[in-house]
Amino acid sequence: MKKAFSFLIFFITLTSYSFAVENYTTQTDRPENIQVLLAKNVDEALFESKGSYVVLNPLDGSRITSSLTGKRFMLKATSTGIKWGEEYPGIHQIYVVPKSKNSSLLVNGIQYEGAICVFKMKNKIHIINDVNIESYLKSTLTPQFPYPMENEVMAAITIAARTTAYSHVKRNKEAFWHVSADEIGYQGRAVIQLDSHVSNAVDRTRHIILVLSDKGENRPFAATWTENSAGKTAAFHTIFRKDWWAPKAGVEAPHAAINRAESKWSYKISKKELSSLLNVQSISAVDLYTDTFSKKTYAVKLITNSDTQDIDFETFQKIVGKENLLSNDVTVIAGSSDIIFTGYGKGFGVGLCLHSANLMAQNGDNAAKILAKFFPDTYLLNLSAMPHKGVK
Repeated sequence: MKKAFSFLIFFITLTSYSFAVENYTTQTDRPENIQVLLAKNVDEALFESKGSYVVLNPLDGSRITSSLTGKRFMLKATSTGIKWGEEYPGIHQIYVVPKSKNSSLLVNGIQYEGAICVFKMKNKIHIINDVNIESYLKSTLTPQFPYPMENEVMAAITIAARTTAYSHVKRNKEAFWHVSADEIGYQGRAVIQLDSHVSNAVDRTRHIILVLSDKGENRPFAATWTENSAGKTAAFHTIFRKDWWAPKAGVEAPHAAINRAESKWSYKISKKELSSLLNVQSISAVDLYTDTFSKKTYAVKLITNSDTQDIDFETFQKIVGKENLLSNDVTVIAGSSDIIFTGYGKGFGVGLCLHSANLMAQNGDNAAKILAKFFPDTYLLNLSAMPHKGVK
């Protein structure tokens, strides 16, 4: 993610609060919005407003044009600016806002909440959705949790996801966008179900996040989860090799430890096939780099006939297959022709252990207690109760 030009710094500052230019308001009750990259370096995209809209210039917030009726045209860059049905000469970025609650914006047939920002770079266009975090959570969590969970577990997951979203916003203040739709599985309104267990959990926990105090600041952080930690969790930085302001220690997970033997899995692959998948010379052995406390693997060393190569476990798992390597709580044995991986649990073993959380909820623990267990030294903060609705 590259640094933004001055116009986008203004854009982010403008939309970080209740956005109101000439009384065209999007979401007036949110503490924060998140900017999601929908398309990058594309020649064109089908852009539609169903209902009234206004087109603004993010450089100064001035109105470029508006309409009481809808509009549907290809959006593209021109030699002099941007074209959406009509041309906007000399304009290299536009911010399109629905003018009423009954209006909506669609990009390539997908409906999105909030506003759409378009900017031109080198005769290509980037498209960004400026959306309130509550709607963003409903969109990203719905595909991940198609079936209901314990209410307090779903609440804990939602608070963790909201915490991570605010972390993205705060850490990337001067970026073109905060997150990419492709990377986080964002699909706009297309997947949101208004009365689902996910939407209800988001509404019940509205504006509540976790924060970690650091140098006098209350910081949201990367609050992830894992399906089954198999007894211990690892600190975020030890597995993903980046900080993201997360707690610096993993925890014991007794509920998952009891289930550890039942969560055992194994996977065998030939050395020849593994070499082909990784596009390396013939592999003779595989070693693992592991976290001291949790014994979770964060990287893999491939030993070939001529050299060695290190690869982070997340990338390694994607190549070999998540359905084959279920977790990074794993050991490896290299035979004469095959390599056997044996592991426990499911997921990266970082953050909230869902297996443990479900058992804690069934024993009467609420979301606050569950979160306190897996994110030590953090506390809950209700952003809507803060004077300026924000996090430093």
